[in-house]
Amino acid sequence: MEKAKILLSELLGNYMSNFAHIHKAASQLRRLSEKQKNQFLKHLAEEISSKKNEILSANEKDVSEAEKKGWDKAFLHRLTLDEKGVDAIVKRLSAMETLTSDLGKAIEERKLPNGVILKKIRVPLGTILIIYEARPEVTIDVASLCIKSGNCVVLKGGSEALRTNSALYNCIVSALKKSGIEKGAVTFIESTERKELYSLLKRSDVIDLVIARGGYKMVADVMNRSNIPVLAHAAGGARIYVDKSADLEKAINIVVNAKITKPAACNSVDTVVIHKDIASTFVPKLTAKLKEKGVTIIEKPKEKDFEKEFLDLVICFKIVADVDEALAFIQKYSKKHSEGIVAEDKNVIDTYTKTIDAAALFINCSPRLHDGFEFGLGAEMGIATGKLHARGPVGLIELTTYKWEAYGDGQVRA
Repeated sequence: MEKAKILLSELLGNYMSNFAHIHKAASQLRRLSEKQKNQFLKHLAEEISSKKNEILSANEKDVSEAEKKGWDKAFLHRLTLDEKGVDAIVKRLSAMETLTSDLGKAIEERKLPNGVILKKIRVPLGTILIIYEARPEVTIDVASLCIKSGNCVVLKGGSEALRTNSALYNCIVSALKKSGIEKGAVTFIESTERKELYSLLKRSDVIDLVIARGGYKMVADVMNRSNIPVLAHAAGGARIYVDKSADLEKAINIVVNAKITKPAACNSVDTVVIHKDIASTFVPKLTAKLKEKGVTIIEKPKEKDFEKEFLDLVICFKIVADVDEALAFIQKYSKKHSEGIVAEDKNVIDTYTKTIDAAALFINCSPRLHDGFEFGLGAEMGIATGKLHARGPVGLIELTTYKWEAYGDGQVRA
């Protein structure tokens, strides 16, 4: 089977020859119909379903090796891909078929005084480089989102998931071939050489956008070294403020869900901020529920505990005197990723939403909902906490930009 799997040293060679396959694919992708792109998604879902055992076997080897190397529990959790996870990937591919990126459509249109018709047309970003650790499902989410949005993509996964990513990439290659799409649309890099990756981060002549998904150290390193715009979040972890007006049963369900469903996720809760007027009633009930689920509660949290993204079954409580103290605390420790509030007082909610600055706020619901699939975006490339050009889950629309088209009849500038 012919693949576009290459080493970075090969990719970074002569520009005209080694990037030719990507440019050829980019030209084709811009002209593909929605039907053709959906055909790729169908073929990809079929390939993954038929090769499930191969994928799971590869992942078992990756996880086993990572365990031997002493990776922590949170990392191993992100690396693991079980049967349920493979089924979820297939489900997301099916959901994406129902979506449209509106490529080629006019975002706005108007007639200028000189008679020229001006259109603002949605177009793909171009070529995207994604760098990610663990999370092998990212390989499929990214490839499918990029094809659907008309973008070429260069995949650079971590060495710890190389077997799993390779097995998933084989499915992508087969689906591209069956769909008649150029193999350069999705390129997979095997090299683990950081110097070569750093060189690629300087190639703004080839790469239009970098997306980084992984630990704080890796993401920060990419952001510091790249000459290309980067979409990323350097850290996550949520705070949930439980106001004195909150429905306490609702609050308990939300906090427990936000901690235990996937503690290693960047949208899990790390600190519960509690109004003092309900603390004597609420804290014992919440403590009992969390401990029942195996959660460790830090009894006397310090500054470093409030700053930390736990990525584990660990949580802090912070008692506050009023809403103003709660807001000041959240603003101080927020990573601008996901923040939540449980309250019935509409004035409190209004003050909270106007004050707290984060990619997504969750009012009377779990911050674990901060996800491209849950938002109805089909999947996501990651969560962006910056403000240009995308914020929150990076889905189809966030992978597009626009160009101006002016239609005239001989008009010239006076």
